[in-house]
Amino acid sequence: MDSPQALDFVRRWASAMTRTTYVPLERADIERQLHTFLNRLVGALAAEPFSTVVATDMGRLLVEGHFTGPDSLGSTTALLGPQLLDEPRLRGVDRLPHKVVALLGELAAGYSVALRDQVLDRQEQLNRALLSAKNKAERDLRASETRLREIFAGSALGIVISDVHNEIEEVNEAFATMLGSPQEALTELNLLDLIHPEEIDTVREYYARLLAGEVTRIQEYARFTDPSGEPVWGRISATLLFDFQGGPRGLVTMVEDVTDQNLLQEEFSRQTLHDVLTALPNRQYLVSHLERVLARAKPDALITLCHVGLDGLTVINHGLGHTAGDFLLREVGSRLTSAVRGERAMVARLGGDEFAILIENTDETPDAGALSAAISSELTEPAYYRENGLAVSACIGIVQRIARQIVTTELLRDADITLHRTKSVGNGQWSLFDSRQDEVHREHYRLAASMPGALEMGEVRVEYQPMARVADGEVVGVEALVTWDHPEVGTLDHAQCLSLANETGLIGQLGGWLLDEACRQGLRWQREFDDAPPLVINLTTDQACDPDLLRRVRRLLDETQYEPAKLWLGFPAGAVSRSDREGGENAALLRELGIVILISDFGTSYLDLHCLRLLPDAPVRISNRLLAELTADPCEDSVTSEAVTAVVKLVHRAGRTAMVGEIRTAEQAEWIIELKADVAQGPYLVACTDAETLTQALRDQRRG
Repeated sequence: MDSPQALDFVRRWASAMTRTTYVPLERADIERQLHTFLNRLVGALAAEPFSTVVATDMGRLLVEGHFTGPDSLGSTTALLGPQLLDEPRLRGVDRLPHKVVALLGELAAGYSVALRDQVLDRQEQLNRALLSAKNKAERDLRASETRLREIFAGSALGIVISDVHNEIEEVNEAFATMLGSPQEALTELNLLDLIHPEEIDTVREYYARLLAGEVTRIQEYARFTDPSGEPVWGRISATLLFDFQGGPRGLVTMVEDVTDQNLLQEEFSRQTLHDVLTALPNRQYLVSHLERVLARAKPDALITLCHVGLDGLTVINHGLGHTAGDFLLREVGSRLTSAVRGERAMVARLGGDEFAILIENTDETPDAGALSAAISSELTEPAYYRENGLAVSACIGIVQRIARQIVTTELLRDADITLHRTKSVGNGQWSLFDSRQDEVHREHYRLAASMPGALEMGEVRVEYQPMARVADGEVVGVEALVTWDHPEVGTLDHAQCLSLANETGLIGQLGGWLLDEACRQGLRWQREFDDAPPLVINLTTDQACDPDLLRRVRRLLDETQYEPAKLWLGFPAGAVSRSDREGGENAALLRELGIVILISDFGTSYLDLHCLRLLPDAPVRISNRLLAELTADPCEDSVTSEAVTAVVKLVHRAGRTAMVGEIRTAEQAEWIIELKADVAQGPYLVACTDAETLTQALRDQRRG
C-alpha cells in the first residue's frame, strides 16, 4: 500500500509536468502514469542485482508521453532524487544514494536519446513534408534544441561533452562549479587532464572499452583534481553520442559530486577503528595492525605485546567523578605513547581500564623488566585535574614471541591471561608469559567456561561429609558439598568447583542449587530418622551478602517444611564483619527464623573478632587456609600451629564450639585431639559420600 508521502509526491510531480508542457491527458491519467513510473523506479532500486534499464525505458516513456517541456527533465530529476532517497520502501538498500544518482543519470540519458530520436524523426518527417512546412519544422527544431540546452545548462549534475579522443567540447555550469574552474578554461583541456594522476590509467581504460563497444555505459567512481590540487570525488556515468550514420561522434559524461559522502565514510571508518575517548587505535585496529606486522616481519623477528591494566581507576571515578576518570584515561594513553617513543610501537585502548602496546623489537628495545619500569614510571607521575594530582599504578602482562610462532588470537589471549595472573598478585606488578603456568590457567579457564553446561547436564552432584564430635565421635552434622564428575579430568572437589564457579559468575546459581538439593535430601532424612543430623551448608561471601538470600531460604523452608533448627548455614567471618555488606544483617535475620548460624573461615583477620559479638553463641569453624598450612607433623612447634592453637583457645574462651575440617592424616587427627577442638571432619575421619550411601550408614547405625 502506497504511503501518503508517495501519493503527495505524485501530485507534485504531475503539477510540475503540467506547468512545463502540455500533456494530452486528464490530470488523473497523468498522476496514474507518473505513479506507475515511481513504483517502477522504486522496484529497480530495491532489486538485486541492480539495473538501470528501467530508467532508460522511463526516459523514453516520458518523451513518448509528451513530458518534454523545457523544465520537464530538470523538474523530474530534482523531484525524484529526494523522494527516492527518503522512500520508506527503500530503507536498508545498500549504496542507495549512488544507485539513485545512477538511475537518474540513466533516465536523463534515456530521455536525451529518446528526445534526440524524436527530433530526428521529426526532421525526417519534415524533410518529406511539403516545402510550405519547412519554416515550422525549423522552428520546432530550434525549440527542441532549446529544451536540450536548458536540460544541459540547468542540470544539477555535472555534464561534459567531449569528442572520441576525450577533448572537451562543452561543460555545464554544475561541472565547472564542482571543479572550481571557469567553463571556458575547461573546454581547452582533455577530460583525462582533470582526473587524479593515480587514476588516469584506470579511467582511460574505461573510456576505451566504451568506444570499442565492450560496454554501453560507464558507471564508476573517479577522483578529479581541482586547481588547488584537492581531490574531488565523483560518481561518473558516461555514454556515447552517435552521428546520423550511427557511428560514435563523441561522449557525454555526467558527474555527481560525492566528495562530502566520501569524507563522511572516511570519518566513519576512523571512528570504527579508534577509541572515541583517547583517539587511540581500538582492539579491532590492533588486530589488523598485528596481522600486517606479521605479514611483513622476518620469521625470526621478536614481537612484544604488553597488556596493561590500570589499578584503582574505579576509586577515581567514584571519588572525583567519571569526568576525572576520562581525563586520566586520556593522560594514560598519552603517557604510554611517550613510554615507547623511539620504538616501532602501537598503543591501543582495549576498553575500560585496559591498554595494549605492540612493539616490533629492535636491538635497542629494552628488556621486559626495563620496559615495565618505564611504563610504571610514566604512569605514577601525577597529572593534575582541577588541582587534584591523579596517578594510577598498573599491572602489566608481557608476551614476547618470534614472528613465525605467533597466531594473532593466541598472542592476545596469552597477554590477557598473563595480565589476569599478574593482577592476582597485587597492584603495580608485572610478569612475563610463562608457558607452564599458561597450561594450568588455560585448563582452569576451560573448565570454568564449561561448568554451566555441566550443571545443566547433571555432571555436578551433591556429596555429604559427616562432622563428628572429637570427644566421642558422635555425628553432630552433615556438610553438603559440591562434586563435579568431569568426563575428562575426573572428579573435582568442592573447593575446586567453587573456584571455577567464581570465574564465570556461576557461584550464585551453584550455591542456590546446592541449598535446594541439600535441603530436599535433608528433609528425606528428617522423615526417616527422628534424630537425623543437622544439615550444614557453608555459604560463599557472595551468597552470604546476597540481598535475596533471606527470601530464598524462607521460600525453601515453606516449600519443603524443613525444620529450621536442623539447617546450619556457615557465614564467612569476612562477610559478617564488614559493615558495607549485608552478610551480618542476613545472618541475624536467618537466626530469627530458627536457623543455626555458624561463623566459618575464622582466624584470618583481626576483624573476625567482631563476629563473636555480632553473632552470640554461634559455633566457629577455623579457616581451612590455616589448617592447610600445617606440616605433615602438625604438633611440631610452628607459627601456624601456634596460631591455630591460639584461635581455638580464643573461641573456647568466648564460650563457643570450635570446629575444624580438612583432617587428612593420623598426625593431624591426634593434634586436633590435643588441641581440644570440639568438632572435626575431613577425608581421614570420614570420606565424602553420596546421599544413598550415607542414608544406609545411618540406618545401620540405628540398627546397631
